Amino acid sequence: MSSNDGRRKESLYDPLLPWGRAGDRHMHTSAFTRPFSGLEALLVCDPTNEPEESVLEQLALREALADALDTLDEDDRWLFDMLVVVRLSLRFVGRVIGMPKTTVARRRDKIIANLRQILSDDSVVQERLGRQWFNPDNQAELLPHNK
Repeated sequence: MSSNDGRRKESLYDPLLPWGRAGDRHMHTSAFTRPFSGLEALLVCDPTNEPEESVLEQLALREALADALDTLDEDDRWLFDMLVVVRLSLRFVGRVIGMPKTTVARRRDKIIANLRQILSDDSVVQERLGRQWFNPDNQAELLPHNK
């Protein structure tokens, strides 16, 4: 992916890398120590354990999430980033944009439900979570309806 496509900025901190413990310090496990492909993950895995998520599988999930986030309009993307990524409070964001916090909460819930619907239709996400998550009989429990 080119660095000027405007989708996201890369940083030294990678929130999707798993955390490992080294003594009392928390530190990221390097992507170089993880298996690169699903087949390699199966080959290096102990037979009694589940295989570790490979770098390629993680990249596919990242792309699915980035594509879903790209469908949001500019205002919804800003609201999602401030509430979910930056973790600002509903009250603070409401004051900044001049909107009651309950309205901000409703918009956040609508955005998340929209993203959940988009991601539930993605084959990579379905494969990762398992097809049983997307059974139409259970859809009401998994995908809350907008009020």
